[in-house]
Amino acid sequence: MTLNMTVKQALIHGHEYQEQPVDAYRRNSNGTASIESLTAASIESLSDDEGRFESGSFRRRSLGSVSFDDGNMTNGSATSWKTRRSGKTESQEFKVGPSHRATIKNNINIQQLTINKLRYDAVGLVGRERETETLLSCFNRMMNENEVARKELVLIKGYSGAGKSMLSTCLEKPVLQTKRGLFVRGKFHVNARDRPYSAVADAFSSICSSIMNIYGPEGRDEVSIIDKVGKEIASDLGSEVQLLEKLIPGLAGILPFSKRSSRIEGENFDFEAGQERWKYSFRVLARILSLHFAPLAIVLDDLQWADVSSLQVIDFLISDALNPSPLMIIGTYRSNEVDDSHALAVSIQSLLDRQEKFQFHVTTLELGNLEMNDVDRILKQLLWMSDRDRTEGLAEICFRRTLGNPYFVIEFITMLEAEDLLSFNLGMLKWVWDERVVENETMTTANVVDLLDARMRKLPDDVQMVLQYASCLGTPFDVNLLSIIWAKHAISNSGSTPEQLITLLTVLEQGNFIEKCGKGLYRWVHDKVQEVALSLGDASQASFQFEIGSALFHALRDDGLELVLFDVVDLINKGHAKRRVDFAILNQRAAEKARKMSAFHSAAKYVASGISLLPRNAWSDHHDLTITLHTIGAEMSLALGDIVAMETYIDAVLSRRDCSIVDKFPLCMSKVYKLCTVDLKYEVSIDYCLEILKDLDYKLINNKTFIPMQAILSLMSTVKLAKKYTKDHYRNLKPMTDPKDKAAMLVAHRLTIACYLDPNPRNNFLLVIALTRMVQITIKRGVGHLSGPGFVLLGLLAVAALNDFDGAAFFCETALLLQGRTNSKYTKAITYFNAHSTVLAWTMPLASCLEPVSIAYTVGMQSGNTEQAMWALQVYNVWMPYMMGKPLGVILDQCSDVAFRSEEVKQHEQVTFLKVFWQMLLNLVGKSTETKKLKGDVLDCDTFRSKTALQDALFHLARLELLLFFGDYEAAAELALTRGDKYEKAAPAYFLGMLETFHRGVALYAMARKTNKRKYKKPAKQILKTITGWVEKGNPNVKHYMHLLLAEQACLDKKYETANTLYQQSYISAARTGRLHDAGLFLERYSDFLLVAMGDKENALYQKGASIRFYRDWGAEAKVAMLSSQRGSS
Repeated sequence: MTLNMTVKQALIHGHEYQEQPVDAYRRNSNGTASIESLTAASIESLSDDEGRFESGSFRRRSLGSVSFDDGNMTNGSATSWKTRRSGKTESQEFKVGPSHRATIKNNINIQQLTINKLRYDAVGLVGRERETETLLSCFNRMMNENEVARKELVLIKGYSGAGKSMLSTCLEKPVLQTKRGLFVRGKFHVNARDRPYSAVADAFSSICSSIMNIYGPEGRDEVSIIDKVGKEIASDLGSEVQLLEKLIPGLAGILPFSKRSSRIEGENFDFEAGQERWKYSFRVLARILSLHFAPLAIVLDDLQWADVSSLQVIDFLISDALNPSPLMIIGTYRSNEVDDSHALAVSIQSLLDRQEKFQFHVTTLELGNLEMNDVDRILKQLLWMSDRDRTEGLAEICFRRTLGNPYFVIEFITMLEAEDLLSFNLGMLKWVWDERVVENETMTTANVVDLLDARMRKLPDDVQMVLQYASCLGTPFDVNLLSIIWAKHAISNSGSTPEQLITLLTVLEQGNFIEKCGKGLYRWVHDKVQEVALSLGDASQASFQFEIGSALFHALRDDGLELVLFDVVDLINKGHAKRRVDFAILNQRAAEKARKMSAFHSAAKYVASGISLLPRNAWSDHHDLTITLHTIGAEMSLALGDIVAMETYIDAVLSRRDCSIVDKFPLCMSKVYKLCTVDLKYEVSIDYCLEILKDLDYKLINNKTFIPMQAILSLMSTVKLAKKYTKDHYRNLKPMTDPKDKAAMLVAHRLTIACYLDPNPRNNFLLVIALTRMVQITIKRGVGHLSGPGFVLLGLLAVAALNDFDGAAFFCETALLLQGRTNSKYTKAITYFNAHSTVLAWTMPLASCLEPVSIAYTVGMQSGNTEQAMWALQVYNVWMPYMMGKPLGVILDQCSDVAFRSEEVKQHEQVTFLKVFWQMLLNLVGKSTETKKLKGDVLDCDTFRSKTALQDALFHLARLELLLFFGDYEAAAELALTRGDKYEKAAPAYFLGMLETFHRGVALYAMARKTNKRKYKKPAKQILKTITGWVEKGNPNVKHYMHLLLAEQACLDKKYETANTLYQQSYISAARTGRLHDAGLFLERYSDFLLVAMGDKENALYQKGASIRFYRDWGAEAKVAMLSSQRGSS
């Protein structure tokens, strides 16, 4: 029995459904059940047994979605725990329970209740018990709070109609039964394969809509949750939230009003930054949403049609090990359309390889066809028959005709009813059929496509035309768009009128081809329905789809067109454009939009289409358009690794004489990037940059022989020029506007990178020349995005080459000021990190540098500048805390996290640096069999090879730390003599240079006191002089260093009272500032002074005990064990 009601019908899941045959209800004296009794029983059953219905609500479903539809659920629909409580959802669903019994009885017309309709609402997940159990086990594992990996990726594959989407709905109820769980879905479409992030955007839009529905203004009982979530999203993403707002319109309703619709800030300097920018944005959004609305289950249907960018987002979300909240992504796809070379297959394999490392689970379910007995169960449920009724014969025919495909089974039975091969006998109150007639009449039925095609061709011509037009618009499709197309159709067809459309759509809805899914929106009940509709008439013809796209293009205004830009362009590109330039411009718009989304594959396709639409005179009559298309094409080809295509685009522009250097510049930069990053031809890249600068009227060098001399003179003159102006002058500098100046800054920036990477030391001088030119351009031509980084690096050069700390500090402060004048987060990361990890760390307390370094990490991640972000992360969590004497256990806990994050964004150089320090820390805490050698679980010094001077400098710093703390002063002093100031030269003005210089001094003084040899005393005294100079210049981080070295020098000079006072000042100062390691070391040196110089053994033992306590608080258990052993033996 079915309820033919205007209220929404519900699905009954197979594992929940309990059959209630006619025999279960009151019968008349003749053995037949009365309609009245069946009606009353049905109402009571519906009221009392709400557990039978999905989420306790009636929901209208067409035949496809009630059965085993692959695209049956509302595209982007969502409900939640509050739905059942409030009885309100976006589609106006209502709860059916005891409290609604009277309402149902009073409002349902008796004529609406029929028993002669196929009972689609009774069909559930027949034959999928094992798969359902697997899905539920994945859900339970995700919900286990003790589980480390709380992210689940479930992939359901099978042929079309196998019930992939329907299977996923078995998780809707357990998700919604949690306090704030959300179950949403999105769907990819065959007609929109190049539309970036389509299903992902739909799913996130659904999340936003659900949140607004549940906590929206009307009757909202937890109004603060939207404000809280919106503020967190805006705070964590900053201006980058505008990226997502343009993609996910519903997000605007959650954000604070002040954060909506503002201009996107920032400027990316390469395509990789753009990718990382989107990756970070999606992850932050998912983290915040899943934190407040957990568990979050996202179903993405038809992954075989997903664009590459969407597959990357799935990867971003499921592999986000920093998201502790339960998150499940269920993806469905047609297995017969995905081979090993398909992008989806490649993505799946990549995820399988990384699931253990990134802490998520991947589960794959493959759905085959149903067995014969399952088809019989479906038949009994549809016909409201009990197990005693004989349906095996008809079921066997259905099975043979459909091969057990669930959707085909339902459609086949529907066809039997439509053809009167299956009918309800009112006299007998049962369904009847003739197996022999069914067998004969359906011999030619090949598949469901034939069935659907036959049904559609029986529809009136106008209805068929609506089907064809709608099939080209995807799913869901907007009535407003369809009305534009229909209005044009009505003009050329006298029998049609624009007003007919709604009526015709109603016919299609009643015929179970489409169904409403929102205000003005319809969706197909199944992919197959849309596919068959496309085969009607001319719908699949390129010219037909072109006409639809062209009609929409000419009818929509800019804002309306922007919303459906990709869909319109895709339709146009399938045909033969007549107004070629207009459509080339349209493809340019689509390419630029896709590029901003980092959807490189889509952008590249739109570029190719746009260029193919250009007329022969494009270079002369449409110069700017042609240049733009080639520029985007070169960038996207480079991003995709298609070097041949990239060079084709570049050569097409660079070979033309009618293109200016400004026209050619973006393509030149693509070539520079390729030479430096892909080919690793640094010398070639350097020469090419010099050539570009010359063409921009910024010639850098005249004679390569004099480059060193030119670099020195340029540095000195630039420092003098930059010091000439006050901060007020820099504060009032005008923005840089000349395209040539901006181009020259970018080329000079790229030149400094190439010079730094090139092993030829001579190019270090060229780096100086390029950098000083950037500063000169800023002073003379105005503030640009790269002005801040230019002044910071000038500060580093002032220290490294001129030892001018005062000037360097002024330049870094100016850099921060200039950076505030721009909106580039990419360069802000560079400026903030370099300023506060180098020069400013020498002029302000290290603790005050932590926040700016943290800002550098945040804006670096937001803008895609992961290189600077990972350096900042390492400095913030490891290096600065170490120098500040923070507990080693806390720092060690951060090491694995920093390494994980760095590897995830492919910043492998930072991981190499981290491992050196990481192993040193493990030695100190006693988690290595070695003490003085960098050898253990993280690093093996016997196989480690430094690749750069900076790596070598850090490696030897770590060696020095171990030798010093484990008391091998002789080896430490010899290392200090061998290395000299190599660290300072490799990393000028870097804050760790303070520690390295000081510890060299400690080791040298220890050996000077022990041996009284001049080779130790002289360099030790020089280091004391250096550190004293730092203190005199205002360095607040090294005064206690100076006190200890002064004490060591006083001891050498036999000024024991002075030494005693200075030793005490040094360790008291270190202890007061929380520098546990310094306090421990200083007390250890004081103990040695008391024992050796003063002969005060008792006091010496006491101070050694105090030293041990500080080392223990620091967490250096290996050092504690060594000192305890020494103290015990003495």
